[in-house]
Amino acid sequence: METAEKKRIQAIAESHFELRKLYKEHEEFERLLSTYENRRFLTAREEQEQRRLKRSKLHGVDRMMRILSEEQSAAA
Repeated sequence: METAEKKRIQAIAESHFELRKLYKEHEEFERLLSTYENRRFLTAREEQEQRRLKRSKLHGVDRMMRILSEEQSAAA
């Protein structure tokens, strides 16, 4: 996610509950995923958890982008 998008999300999240929740989850997913990135090898269970986190993070980003698009349409 680009810095400009993060700034837009943070600005809109102040008044948008779902976006605020999704952004917090996104940050948590990034934090959790970073623990796997520094490891040389992952167990099968860790690989599975890493894939789950990546899917959840992607789903959240997709939803945040839809919300941003809806907000932009509403403002126009």
